[in-house]
This record gives sequence, C-alpha cells and structure tokens, in this order.
Amino acid sequence: MNEQSRVESTTDVLIIGAGPSGLMAAYWMARCGINARIIDKRETKIFVGHADGLRPRTLELFDSMGFQHRVLHEASESTEGPGHEGKLVRQALLDMTQADHSPYHNTRLSQGRIERFILDSIHECSDLRVERGIITESLEYDEKLAADANEYPITVKLRTVGPEDLHTPDSNKQSSQNQLTCEDLFPDDWEDLTQRENQKEKVETIRAKYLIGCDGAHSWTRRQLDISTEGSSTDHIWGVIDVIAISNFPDIRRVSVVTGTTGTILVIPRERGITRFYVPVQICEAGTSDRFDRSFITLKLIKSRVQEIIAPFTFDFEICDWWTVYQIGQRIATEITKGNRIFLAGDAVHTHSPKMGLGMNMSLQDGFNLGWKVALAAAGTVKPETLETYDLERHPLAKMLLEFDRHWVNLFLDIEPGEMDTKAESMAAMSAKFENFAHGWNVYYPASKIVSKSEDDGATKNAQHMVPGERIHPFKLRNQADGCPQWTTRLLKSDGRFRILVLAGDVRGPTQRQRIETFSEALGSESASGAPILDRYVGIPGRYESPIDVFTFHCAPWREVEFFDFPEILRPLNMSTGYAYDKIWSDDACIFDRYCDGTAYEKWGVDRALGKLVVIRPDQYIGWIGNMGDLEGMTQYFDGVLVRKLTVNGDPSVI
Repeated sequence: MNEQSRVESTTDVLIIGAGPSGLMAAYWMARCGINARIIDKRETKIFVGHADGLRPRTLELFDSMGFQHRVLHEASESTEGPGHEGKLVRQALLDMTQADHSPYHNTRLSQGRIERFILDSIHECSDLRVERGIITESLEYDEKLAADANEYPITVKLRTVGPEDLHTPDSNKQSSQNQLTCEDLFPDDWEDLTQRENQKEKVETIRAKYLIGCDGAHSWTRRQLDISTEGSSTDHIWGVIDVIAISNFPDIRRVSVVTGTTGTILVIPRERGITRFYVPVQICEAGTSDRFDRSFITLKLIKSRVQEIIAPFTFDFEICDWWTVYQIGQRIATEITKGNRIFLAGDAVHTHSPKMGLGMNMSLQDGFNLGWKVALAAAGTVKPETLETYDLERHPLAKMLLEFDRHWVNLFLDIEPGEMDTKAESMAAMSAKFENFAHGWNVYYPASKIVSKSEDDGATKNAQHMVPGERIHPFKLRNQADGCPQWTTRLLKSDGRFRILVLAGDVRGPTQRQRIETFSEALGSESASGAPILDRYVGIPGRYESPIDVFTFHCAPWREVEFFDFPEILRPLNMSTGYAYDKIWSDDACIFDRYCDGTAYEKWGVDRALGKLVVIRPDQYIGWIGNMGDLEGMTQYFDGVLVRKLTVNGDPSVI
C-alpha cells in the first residue's frame, strides 16, 4: 500500500477532464492568469485515434490562439470529395468548403495533436499543467455561499492513484497507449508518454469558486448534479479503424461514402498516410440494452466487413494505428449550468455519431465560449451575470447538432438495391442543408448582456455583413506601417480583451478625418458618466491594465495614408516597446497576396464614407455595432458587461 497523504486547498477554477473542451477552457485560464487546476483520470494525454475532423470555424479560433500554422503543417485538407457510391460507381461529387466564407477548409488531424498544440499554448503563458491519474470521489455545492463572488461554494474530494487502479475504456484497441513508443510519436509528445512511477496515493479536498465538468459522455460531474440526459441509442454498432490502407480503390485519399447492398462505409483520409474507415459491424436486437458486448467485435471482423463492402476493389493493411467500436446514439443534457458556478461542456452535454466530424469541434467551441467568461468572471473583469449567457448561447447549438446527426445517420442505414440513386440525392441535399451549421458559420447568438441587438440587425440578406451575435467574417487587411497583409482572425488574438474596431472609412477626406479626430478625442476624455472608456474598467490582473483594445481598419488606399496621420490614441506609444504599429490596418488590395483584395468593407456592409464602430467580444463574436459618433451607446454596452473602477479619496476600488 502506497503512503497516503491528505491535503486541503483552494482554487478559483477547477476543470475536470482534459479533453478538447477542458483544454480549451484551461487555455483561457492560462491566458488570463487565473488560479486554476485541471485534472484528468487518464495517466497520459491522447496520442492516437479518437476525433480527427476540424471545421473552418474551429481553425479560425486556432489562428486567434496562435497555432493554426502547426495544424496546417501536419493535417490533411478536404476541398471536395465523392458523395454516394452506388454499386461502386461515383454518383455525386460534393464540395467540402466555400472559399469565400473562410480562409480555412475542412481538415483532418488526430485529436492527440490538437491537444498537444493547446497544451503548448497553455505552457507559453502559464505554469498550469494537467494533473493526471486523479479520480474524483465527491462533490458538494453550497448555494448559500454562491451569492458572494469571493466565496468558494464548491467542494470536491480527489484521489491520486496509480495506473493499476485506473479503468481503461478502450481496452479492445489493437494499439493501446501503453504499447506506444517514442518511434510512434512526434518528438514533442515524448515527454507525455512517460507514466508516473512510485506515485504516492493522495487524498485531497479542493474548495473552488467555479467548476467546469468536461469529463465525457458518462460525466461524473453531471451525475453528481443529478442532471439527466434526453435521447436514445440506435440498434446499429459501428467499428472505426485507422490504418495504412493497401487498396486499389481510386478514392482512398478522398472523403468518400461507399454504399451497396452489403452495407455503407465512410472513408476519411488522414495525416501521415492514414485512412480512417467507419464500418457497420452489428445490428442489435430491438429492445435490448443501450450497452453492448464489445468483445464479440474484433479488428479482423472489421477488416472483413470493409473488404466485403468495397469489393471488387481490394483492401488490406499491415499497420493499424488505432481501432474501436461504438453504438450510434444521440443524447443531450437537460441542463448545462448550476447556479452560474458549475458548468458542463463538450461530451458531458452532447453525444452523437462521430461520422459528421463535428464532435471535437463542438466541444472545442463549448470550451472556448465558456472559458473566457469564467476566466474574466474569476478575474473580476466581467460582471458575474455574464456567465448566464453560456447556457443561452451553447445549449441551443447542442440541440441543433443532435438534429443534424439524426438526419445524417439515417442515410447510413441499410438500403434496398433500387434506393441507391435516391440516397445519393439525399446525401447531397442533407450536406447542403446543414453545411453552414457544420462549418460553424451559422451560429447566431441571441440578444443578451453581451450581445446588443436592434430591430435593424440581420435585416440584410448578405450573410457576410456584420450582425451582433455572429462571428466577424475574416478578411485579410494590410498593415499601415509596413504594408504586409494579415487575416483578421490572427489580428484579433484570443487574449481575454474586448476589441473596439474603428472602421474609419476613407480617411483621405477632411470630413471623415474630422470625425476620427472627434471620436478619438472623446475616447480619451472623461465624460459626465465617468472616466475615459479605456481607463474606466477593471483590467485583467497581471495581464492588461484595460480589458479593452482598439484597432483601426480604414479603407483608403494604403499608399495614400501615413501611420502618423491617425490620432495618437489609435497608435499609442510605449517608451519601452515603441509605437503600436499593429493597431492600424488598411482594406486595400495587395498585389502579392490574392486573398487581400480590398473588399472587406463591401462584404462587411460598411459605408466607406461614414465608417462604423464595432465591439468584438474576446471570442471574436460581435457584441455591439454603432455609428462613428455613438460613443455613448458603446459605453452603455461596456457598462453592462465590464466591472467599473471607482476611485474613492485617491484609492482605486470597483463598482
């Protein structure tokens, strides 16, 4: 018996589960300097298998986090691929992306690599580390304490254990994580392959202000809160294999759906020459338990099913990177928050078929949406009521996800010989119907404390126009100082700050130039309601003095405007680091970059003569839009979201 110790501690935020949603939430804690801990029952991070699909909106978020270039370097991209394959004859060709909606395409890369990149981003700005091999044993929530933002109403008992005490849910995989060696992994994952040795058993009691449960489909956190799930499982069992395929099938490196009277398989080309196959392997009897016996399904059985369905083409492999078995089902948690102190995210909220390539994306985006809100609430930067918007914004999307999955999965069920042409049409129609939602573009957050909507918002039919509650459509702009182009997804870094976008219009004319001067003077001046807007609110302690950052995007030709033509408050000077050359940009075409075409203003729906003011939330969604002179309206928006400073007898305080 290992020596056991007992510890008591406190933390502002406790995250249970180090999967995609948990790591994304942890990223925000690290970015904002929050006292946080993230625990996971696994001995190591994921290295092989699991989720692999990445949608364009997720990739835009990665760009704002600074590691999208690493994803593109390793991943396999999709631009188009065959649709239904009746009698192994191509029946339809489906576009996989729309070039004018996002700079990124559908991409495939192992969940393990995505976790690696997020972990590295966390390590770059914090000493926060995933604590592994930890089991949660009890959870208590004191609602009486929850009313005080400085109290710790959550108590969780943890136990640190050795590998022999941990259950491995994927025990039927051919290539388990325990069998991996450094030769199987990228060098940056080698350190995480080593498991803990001679770990002393420790029982710890943690008191926390906030708890985020990201602990999967069988969420312990959800069960402790007695939150039920709605939905059901189907009677179809599928196998998944990641292999180096030896095959003469002509579309082996294209995303393909192969359908015949013997079954349907989904072919997903991956990085490093790997191909993933989703394969039906068993149909349970109607009315049986949701759980099934995995032991009857072997890698050999899955291989034979692929060979049967893909015939007369050949299929074989020597190398299998990973495999598992799952039962199709759609379930959703009836609640995702508890008193704005405890939250569920990712698979703890929604479970569905993996064949859509949406599970990891939704989980990452859940963690992204929730993470900045909890981090800034814990920092004392945003008002606690901001946390109410997590349920308002993400729960409806989880319901839409399950609706999509129910329609999509039905197209993979067995068919009669005469139904093949109809299925091809159905797949194409279903793909077109849900495409914008699947890519992450049709995300419309409703009016709330952090989304200020008017009756005119959304009246335009142009989907790229700026609308509060929607993401800002990404474009490439030219830096005023050096002329180099950059995507707005990278300019608007995910660092916890709100952004004021001064869409200054064509600043060559004296009238518009005077508007910018007037606005800039008001931006830096005290008003009847208090301090200047940039000095008015509590910052992010240890990170930024102000939670608001300012960018200027004008539309005059780059060569006809100078950086120093703009007021100093829009290009602030730091005597150590110099001028903020990264704050002023031009929507002008760049001859050496075809993506920088000078059309952002038109597609954003902004008048080049009048310009616009736009507030972007920390997650790159639009919070407020107003005219250039509407500083009062913008201040009212911030007053409703951010915590104001108050100086009493020269001492700073907050209200």
